[in-house]
Amino acid sequence: MDSQRYSEAPPQRASDDAWFRALPQRMIAAWNRGDGAAFAAGFSEQADFVAFEGTHLEGRGEIAAFHQRVFDGEAKGSRLSGGPKFVRLLRPDVAVLHSVVSVTLPGAAHPTPSRDSMQLFIGTKTAGEWRAEALLNARRLTMEQQLFADGFESLSAPQKQQVRDLVQALQARPAGRH
Repeated sequence: MDSQRYSEAPPQRASDDAWFRALPQRMIAAWNRGDGAAFAAGFSEQADFVAFEGTHLEGRGEIAAFHQRVFDGEAKGSRLSGGPKFVRLLRPDVAVLHSVVSVTLPGAAHPTPSRDSMQLFIGTKTAGEWRAEALLNARRLTMEQQLFADGFESLSAPQKQQVRDLVQALQARPAGRH
């Protein structure tokens, strides 16, 4: 299989590369508008989307509906930033895209690092048109964050509640008072 990484696409593949590089930017813009249909527009009708917490969505309609619920609920007012890292054409009609995003929560001035994600897309070109067939969205964690999560999971239910209570108490303190 003749595959090649592109930082600059050859002229005959420049439009393919450009379509994939623009896909995460269109999705970010749709997220920031809270538009589930626009967020899902680049996916095929039968696409698979695995969200960061493991939810498996099947098809553009389900991707759009799920994200509209997220935009109207827990993610309302959040903003994404980020973009593509690389596009790799595996064949003239199959490509892989890796992108990253950061999330700025409502009322925050800067992204929240614990919400940073990376995505891996698979796309196919049919009848001259590209569509994303699959996306895997995963959180980017430091080893310290992973070890903390592992330790937290080893606690009993009452101990976990003590940790949650401690975090809430620390968050309620004015900055600089520890």
